[in-house]
Amino acid sequence: MSAKKATKSAPVQAAVLKALIRGLAILPLSWAQSLGALVGWLLWQIPNRLRRTTQSNLDLCLPELTDDERRRLAKTSLIASGKTVAEVGAVWFWRTEKLLDCIEGVEGEDHLLRSLEAKRGALVLVPHLGNWEILSRYLQVKIQVMALYRPPRIAEMDAFIRQARERHGAELVPADRSGMRRIVEALTAGEGVGILPDQEPLKQHGVFAPFFGTPALTMTLVSRLARRYGAAPLFGYCERTAKGRFRFHFQPAPDGLNSEDLEFATTQLNRGVEQCVRRCPEQYTWSYRRFRTRPLGETQEGQ
Repeated sequence: MSAKKATKSAPVQAAVLKALIRGLAILPLSWAQSLGALVGWLLWQIPNRLRRTTQSNLDLCLPELTDDERRRLAKTSLIASGKTVAEVGAVWFWRTEKLLDCIEGVEGEDHLLRSLEAKRGALVLVPHLGNWEILSRYLQVKIQVMALYRPPRIAEMDAFIRQARERHGAELVPADRSGMRRIVEALTAGEGVGILPDQEPLKQHGVFAPFFGTPALTMTLVSRLARRYGAAPLFGYCERTAKGRFRFHFQPAPDGLNSEDLEFATTQLNRGVEQCVRRCPEQYTWSYRRFRTRPLGETQEGQ
C-alpha cells in the first residue's frame, strides 16, 4: 500500500481546479500540451521543490551523465510533467474513441494479449512515465481494469476525480484491506489490476531495494500477488511521441517478481521500472520523492 495523504477542505481551490480541468478538455490536445509545457518551463526557471527533487534524483540515479546532460534532462522532464498534467482534461472527459485516435501504435501488445489469455489475472505495472492515465483508458477497452486509489489532498476533489476516472469503466478501490479483498477477487476472476510500481509504500508494506543503484523503499504487493495468485505481471507505459500523439509499450516483467525472497523480488520490480525509464528518461516523473524514506541511520539530501 502507498503512503497515506493528509486531506483538507479547500472548496474555492477545488472549484478553480475543476473549472481548469474542464476547460483543458475543450482545447485541442496539442494546445493543452503547449500550456503544460509552459508551466513545466516555468518550474525549471523558478526555484522550487519539484526542481530541487528532480535534480537530486537525477544526480543519484544517472551519475554517468555529465552535469550539463542532467540539467537538460531535468528541464525536459519538468516540461513533460507539465504536459501530463495539462492532458488530464482530455484523458478524463474525451470519448474513448477520440482519445485513442491519438495513439499511433502499440509495441509489444502480444505480451498483453498472452497475459490476458492466461485467465490468471493480469498485473499491469505502469510506472510514472509518459501519460499513464491514457494507458489505463486503453486497457479498459481490453479488459475489466481495477486500480488502487488514494483520496486527493483536497477533500472536495475526491468525488470529481473518482467519477472522472470511473466513467469509462475502470474500478477504483481504496488502498486498504477492503481494496485488497476486491483485488484478490478480480485476479481470481481473470481481470486486470493496474499498479504504479514506483510509488513509495507504507513502511510495513515495503522493503529497501536498489533503484538505479540507490536503496528505495519498494512495495512488496506485486510479488505477493504474483506468487500467491499466479497473476501474470507485465510492464506498460504510454510514450508521448509528438504533439497530440502517443505510442503504447508493453514488455515482460523481469523473472523473479514472484520470488519468496522479497528483497530479490523487489529488486527485480525496480529493475523492470528502470528498463522502461531508460527508454525515454525525459518523460519520467523525476520530481517524485522516490527516496524520501531512508534506511535506518541514513539521510538523503534534496528529497
